[in-house]
Amino acid sequence: MSGEPRPLPSGVDLTAYRIIQEALTNALKHGDGRQAEVTVRYSDRYLRVEVLNSGPSVLSGDAPAPSGETEEGRGLLGLRQRVAVFGGDLDARRRIGGGFRVRAKIPLERP
Repeated sequence: MSGEPRPLPSGVDLTAYRIIQEALTNALKHGDGRQAEVTVRYSDRYLRVEVLNSGPSVLSGDAPAPSGETEEGRGLLGLRQRVAVFGGDLDARRRIGGGFRVRAKIPLERP
């Protein structure tokens, strides 16, 4: 955690919780289960949430073969929509060195 923790606007706290919950669930399901890191940053205007996990590397060829599903499942799509309600953005992608990253920036005031 960084910044000064404080009460968050209605819905922002639940959205942050859901982002972390979904990202950690995906880390268990699709990662290697060795490591996950959650960072929450409070600033004057935004709440930033980032979840990193370890997993197979795209560069080494250890990444699992595509299963025919899109990179972004329904859970991440739902989170992207939830964050957009607050005027924020969510980025979820594979990390080049291995694993996955989910990063959200949520304004603390509605647009």
